[in-house]
Amino acid sequence: MAVVAIGVIVLGCWVGIVARRARRTGANLTGSRHLLEVELGRRYEQTDHLVTVARAAGLDPDAVTPLAGARALALGLRADAAPLADQAAAEDAITAALHRVTAGAAADPQLRNDWTIQRPILELQVTEQRLAGAARVYNDQAAATDTLLRGTGTGPVARALGVRAVSRFEALPIELPADRAVNDEVAGG
Repeated sequence: MAVVAIGVIVLGCWVGIVARRARRTGANLTGSRHLLEVELGRRYEQTDHLVTVARAAGLDPDAVTPLAGARALALGLRADAAPLADQAAAEDAITAALHRVTAGAAADPQLRNDWTIQRPILELQVTEQRLAGAARVYNDQAAATDTLLRGTGTGPVARALGVRAVSRFEALPIELPADRAVNDEVAGG
């Protein structure tokens, strides 16, 4: 009887420990997702401002239009609550378009020292770094949740408590079939 009582006490303590860990992991995940959303919102506002300023400064429309389009796509995916991988891919498109605008402004002698366009570019570069950090924190918390769910001793308890796997904020790599890559290479070369 004493052995059973000790077993019940140990099991109860273990469930309590896992429950506390699950609550802490869930709270950290929620907080990191909020941080990610804040940085994304800041990026959208700053990108909109940069597009306006770049157009007014006469920057090449071939550089500015993709940035505006990538921003609109990202906002649409966010509003539609698209999967995080799709949202991350749209954010990667914004980053690529932003680099194109930055390179265009740096190459233009009149815009290279024009503070009205350089300041929004610098602000966006800082936001890019903050966003990368927020995404890293969120992905670390998503990995912690997955670790909790995969654990031999913690997984069954966590699932019983309602903990579910979460997606990471990262774009999935797109792989072309081998024959497609060769055909594209031949067509382009």
